[in-house]
Amino acid sequence: MDLNMKHSLHLIILILLILSQTACKTINISESHFIKPNKNITLSTLSAINNSVQITPIEISAHDGNTLRGTYLSIANPKATVVYFGGNEFTIQRNSAGPATILIEQQVNILMLDYRGYGQSSGIPNIKNMKQDALDIYDFAKQQSNIPIVLHGHSLGSMIAGYIATQRPVDGLVLEGSITNVKQMTSARIPWYAKPFININFSKQLTTINNLKMVQDYKSPLLIMTGENDMQTPISLAKELYKEAISSQKQLYIAKGMHHGNALKGAELKSKYAVLLSQITKNNVPQ
Repeated sequence: MDLNMKHSLHLIILILLILSQTACKTINISESHFIKPNKNITLSTLSAINNSVQITPIEISAHDGNTLRGTYLSIANPKATVVYFGGNEFTIQRNSAGPATILIEQQVNILMLDYRGYGQSSGIPNIKNMKQDALDIYDFAKQQSNIPIVLHGHSLGSMIAGYIATQRPVDGLVLEGSITNVKQMTSARIPWYAKPFININFSKQLTTINNLKMVQDYKSPLLIMTGENDMQTPISLAKELYKEAISSQKQLYIAKGMHHGNALKGAELKSKYAVLLSQITKNNVPQ
């Protein structure tokens, strides 16, 4: 997850511990560590993805009057609509071409919107209003057509997608570079030799997001994927999600040679997605 909690943070913590030695260190983790908006966006760069794709600018009115802006990429005879939630600092202008190009190859429509406060979307982001925005985006996607909906969340987006799956009847779910919950993620990132010296306080809103609990209830097709060399959301978290998931239609995909930001480029992505889409198609055949 793009949390600005890199390995350098570990080194800084250790230096502080060595210098202080006599006292424990308390770290307060709040929503601002996870949510970092970035402006500057245009839709023009999407036209280079594929000339056969119809690209439609989208605006959704949020519950509090703010506007969420993004794009809807539609194709002929889609198998599903993928609602894609990017990682922290994701904007359509800067980051959408990569995942959109790969996902279009899976024969799906794609709906992408900037989080509030990011790119062209207005408002100030926090966990509470981003959760409501996510439900509004899902409901919008359902209104566009009657084909299945797949939620695909990367990093921060995996937490948003996971939340929707607790509130709506999602046809399929992809968790890419996901975490179980904030507490376990933080524990996995802090070296064992530093843990005795660190107390961590989590904001209340962050503790309401819990993909580990979600997969223990979610029963529809599920693809959990991560890069083999992911240093931001350790593989152990993906394995824990897979282990705890109760879905009988679950897959764990560890992309060889890939890291946190490029697991979609893994060699087996197409086959894993094909399985997911076939499971969804089977589930949606009238009885």
